[in-house]
Amino acid sequence: MLSNHGKQRTSGRFGSPLPLALRRLCSALGLVATITTGLTAEPQSSTTPTVEPAEPSLKELMEMPIPVVEAASKYEQKVTEAPAVVTIITADEVKKYGYQTLADILQSAPGMNVTYDRDYAYLGVRGVNVSDFYTRNSRVLVLVDGHRMNNSLTDGAAIGNDFILDVDLIDRVEIIHGPGSCLYGDNAFFGVINVITRRGRDMVGHGLEASGEAGSFDTYKGRVSYGHAFTNGLELLLSGTIYYSEGQDQLYYKEYDTPANNHGIAENADSEEYKSGLGRVSFHDFTLEGAYISREKGDPTALFLTDFNDSRLRTTDNRGYADLKYAHEFSEVVDVTARVYYDHQDFNIVEPYVKEGGPLYQVEQAADWWGTELQLTKHLWDRLTLTLGGEYRDDFNQQEQFLNANTGEPFRSAYETNRQSYGVYLEGDFAIVTNLHLNAGVRYDQCGDFDPAWDPRAALIYNPFGQSVFKAIYGTAFRAPNFFEVYDYGNPVSLKPETITTYELVYEQGLLANHLRASVAGFYNQIYNLITFDRAAGQYRNLDNADATGVELSLEGRWASGISGRASYTYQQTRDTATDEILTDSPRNLAKVNVSVPVLKDKIFASLEFQYISGRTATWLNLDTGTVETGAYAGGYGILNFTLFTQNLVKGLDLSASVYNLLDRKYYDPSTPYHSQALIEQNGLTFNVKLTYRF
Repeated sequence: MLSNHGKQRTSGRFGSPLPLALRRLCSALGLVATITTGLTAEPQSSTTPTVEPAEPSLKELMEMPIPVVEAASKYEQKVTEAPAVVTIITADEVKKYGYQTLADILQSAPGMNVTYDRDYAYLGVRGVNVSDFYTRNSRVLVLVDGHRMNNSLTDGAAIGNDFILDVDLIDRVEIIHGPGSCLYGDNAFFGVINVITRRGRDMVGHGLEASGEAGSFDTYKGRVSYGHAFTNGLELLLSGTIYYSEGQDQLYYKEYDTPANNHGIAENADSEEYKSGLGRVSFHDFTLEGAYISREKGDPTALFLTDFNDSRLRTTDNRGYADLKYAHEFSEVVDVTARVYYDHQDFNIVEPYVKEGGPLYQVEQAADWWGTELQLTKHLWDRLTLTLGGEYRDDFNQQEQFLNANTGEPFRSAYETNRQSYGVYLEGDFAIVTNLHLNAGVRYDQCGDFDPAWDPRAALIYNPFGQSVFKAIYGTAFRAPNFFEVYDYGNPVSLKPETITTYELVYEQGLLANHLRASVAGFYNQIYNLITFDRAAGQYRNLDNADATGVELSLEGRWASGISGRASYTYQQTRDTATDEILTDSPRNLAKVNVSVPVLKDKIFASLEFQYISGRTATWLNLDTGTVETGAYAGGYGILNFTLFTQNLVKGLDLSASVYNLLDRKYYDPSTPYHSQALIEQNGLTFNVKLTYRF
C-alpha cells in the first residue's frame, strides 16, 4: 500500500511543490505563470484587472527540489533517501516522446528492454527475460495507484496495449529497481513499477477532455475523459478509450516458406482492438477506483504449432478491478492506509489445427480474487520512521478448460483450483546521524502450500556533502510458481519458488542545485531455482542457478531554456551458473538517449529518442525436429524516434506527430519456446498523429 495520493507532492522530476493540477502541464517552466492564471482565475467583469503571476527567476529555476517517490518505501520520500535506485518518467515526457504504451515508457528506462512477439510485450530487467507465453512479466510487480496488477493465473502484468490504462491517464511512472519483496511479497523479484494516475482536479477548463489518434496500419484511437474537484471535497474522474488497428497486411516468416503455407506470408492476421475505462471517486479519506479493459489480438506467428496463415488464431484478454482505499493521518499518532479490493481476469484463445485434420481448439481461462491490506506508519523524534503492514489475498477461482470452438464440447475435463496467501512486514528508516540513514526491514510470506518466505532488505544511505549520495543495498525476493507452472493440464508439478539475492552499490550526484543529476550503480544478482519451460519434458522445471552482474550509468537534466534530456548506459552479463551459458534474450549492452528542445518557447517541442540494444540469443521450437533449440542470434540494433509536440497554440489544444524507427531499420526480437520462428521481425518506419482538446 502506498501513502495517500491526495497529498501535495513535488512535481515532475525537478519541479517545485505545485498543486497536482499543474504538475502535468508544466512541460516548460516558463509556462507556470500562464497555466496558474488559467486554472485559478474566476470569471471576471471587464473592470476587474487580471494580475499575472511573476515568472520564476533563473535562481528559482536552478533550485528545484529533488523528486519524490512513493513506491520505494510505501510512503513519500525523496529519491535520494529511497533504499533503491529509482527512475521516474512523467506525463510531460510521455507527451513529448510520443509514448503509446507502458511498454514504450519502460523501454526508455535504464536497464530495461522489451521484446514483442506480435501478441504480447515481454519485459527484460537487468539482463533477464526468460519469460514465455505463460510466465510473461511475472518477475516484476506492476501497480496502478498501489493496486497490484499482476494477475492470478500467470502472475504476470500487461504492459502493451493490453495494459489497463490509457497512457494519457498516467501522471508518472515510478520504477523501483531491485528486489521489493520486503514490502510487496510475491513477484517483486527484479523491481516494482508503480503507475500513478491523474486526478479529477488535473482536468483543466471545464473538466472535459477528448483525444483522437491515427497512425500506420489503419490504426485509430479515441478517448473521452471528465474530471472535477468539487468544493465539498468530492473528486471525480471518468475516462473511456477505444482502439482499433488493422495491423500489417502481410508478414513473412521463412520457417513456413512452403506452397502449402502461402510461401511463409501471413495475411491480414495482425489486427488488434480494445476498449478500456477508468473511474475514480474520492471523498476526504476514501477513494473508490475501478478499471476495465477488453482486448482482442490476432496472432500471425502460428503460436503453439497452429495452422499458419489462419486469421482465426486470436487471443482475448479481459481484466478489471475495483479498489476501495482509506488513508488518514492521525496527527502525532499514526498514519493509516487500508484497502480492500476485488479483481477479475479471463483469457480466451482460439487455436486452429484443421489443416492436419485436427479441431478448431479453444482454451478458456478465468480467475477471480479479492484481498485486503493494512499499513501503519509512525514517525518518531524526527529520526525514525516505522512501517508495519500486512495483507491477505484469496485467489478463490482459478480455472482452465479446453473446448471444440465449433461445437463447444470439452476435449478434457476443466481444471479448477484456488490459493490463499498472506504476508506481514516491518520496515524502519533510522537517521543514525543527520547525513547517514539506515533503512532496513523484513517480510514474512505464506503463499499457497509453498514453504514460507522471509525477505529482508537493508540499505545504508550516506550524504557526505552537498548533493552527493552513496547507497549500499542488500535485498532478497521470491516468486512462487504460477497456476500454469504448477499444474500441467491439471497434473501437479513439483517446483520450488524462485529466489534472488541482490547486492548493489550506488553513487548519485546532483549538479547545479539538482538542475542536473547523475548516478552510477553496480549490481550483482544471485538467482536460485529459476523456472524455465522444458519442451522435451513438456513441463516447467527449476534451472539450477543464474547470476547477473552489471553497471548502470544515467544522467538527466533540465535547463531554464526548456531543454530537457536523459541518457543511460547499462552493461550487464547474465549466465546460467551450471552451463556458464548466457541466458536467452539477454543483451549485454543497452544505451538510451532522450533530448527534447523547445522550437517555440512553451509552445512547440521537438524530441528525439535513440535506443540501442546489443545482440541476444533466442529459444524456439524447431519444426523439423520437434525439439526446443537455443542459438539463433538477434543482432544488435539502434533506432531513432522523433516527436513534434505542440501545446496551446490554440487554447486548450495539444497536437503531436511521431515517427518511430525513423531510419526504417530492419531488426528482430528473440522468440520463445512456444514459437517456431527463431526471431520475430519488428515494425519498420511507422507514424502516429494525436490531437487532444480540453473544453
